[in-house]
Amino acid sequence: MNGYLGKKGRANSFSLIAVLLILLGATLGCLGPSASDSRCEGVVSIGGKKYTGRAKDEKQARLNSCNKFCIEEDEKAKGMVADWLASDKAKSFEKTYKRKAKKEDAVIEDKRILDYVTRNCATRCVSEANKGKHKLRTSCKK
Repeated sequence: MNGYLGKKGRANSFSLIAVLLILLGATLGCLGPSASDSRCEGVVSIGGKKYTGRAKDEKQARLNSCNKFCIEEDEKAKGMVADWLASDKAKSFEKTYKRKAKKEDAVIEDKRILDYVTRNCATRCVSEANKGKHKLRTSCKK
């Protein structure tokens, strides 16, 4: 036989491959974000700038918009991100992913920055909202 499947064997192989591709497509389709995953929106406004975050619920939408606000407006977060972008870690990231590292990459790749932005700055942003420094509005679709 030496690797020859015959007509019946080839048909079965093609059928198996087709079924596997269909299952893979269905699985990946189900893993993607649904409309309900971003039904709520939070917007931080300061000095004419807006930072928008979306999520399933209002609380997380507020935090997500504050995460973006922190990366751009909080001096400590900006410094941490700038340091990471100038580091060997950023250069390694760029070689691995074959693209320039962004601010968001620094937050995702460095646990210390992630912890500061999400645990310290974003929670402070939410608690200080609408007290004069910045405005935070949220809305959810039904």
